[in-house]
Amino acid sequence: MKERNALAGSLIAGLLSSICCIGPLVLGAVGLGSLGIASALAPLRPWFLGLTAVLIAAGFYLAYRPQSAETCTPGDACATPVSRRGQRLVVWFVTFFAVALATYPSWGARASKPTATSSMVPAASGVITLDVQGMTCAACEGEIERELVKVPGVVNATVSFEKKRAEVGVASMPAKANLLIAAVERAGYRATLEQNR
Repeated sequence: MKERNALAGSLIAGLLSSICCIGPLVLGAVGLGSLGIASALAPLRPWFLGLTAVLIAAGFYLAYRPQSAETCTPGDACATPVSRRGQRLVVWFVTFFAVALATYPSWGARASKPTATSSMVPAASGVITLDVQGMTCAACEGEIERELVKVPGVVNATVSFEKKRAEVGVASMPAKANLLIAAVERAGYRATLEQNR
C-alpha cells in the first residue's frame, strides 16, 4: 500500500510541476482557456519538483529495500519471497513519465516551434504588436505562434516569453486586431494591443 501511495504521489507531483505549461494546452483544447490556474501554480513549480523527487525516492526505496528473511522451522516449507518485478517496472515508468513532465518547459519550447514558412508567402507589409499575459515558460511561445499564423492575413508571428509580447507580420490585407487577440485566447492566454511606450 505504501508503494502505491508513493508512486501515485510522485506522478501527481510531477504533473503539477509542469501544469503551468501543459495546463493551458489541455484547457485550450477543450475550449476553457487557462482561467489563471497555470499562472497561479507557476511560482510553486520548484516545490512540486522537490516533492516529486522525494516521492520518487520513496518509491525506489520501497521497491528495492531488502526483504526481511523469514526463518523457517525444520521440517516446514519456507514461503517463497514475493516478486517485486511489477512494482519495480511501475516505479521506473513513473520516474520516466515524471521526468518528461518536469522537463517539458525546456524541450516543449523547441518541439513546438512552427516550421519555416514557404517562400511563396508574401512579405509582411506591417507589424502588429500584442502584449501577452499568462505565459509561464518558453514553451508557451510555440502554442501562441501556431494560433496566430492561422488568422487570415497573417504572414508570420514571433512570440517572446521574455518580453511578454507577440509581433505579428501582416500582409497588405489588414488583419484585424480583435482576430489576433481571439487567436491568443484560443491558445489559453490573454492579449491586448501594445500601447506606444
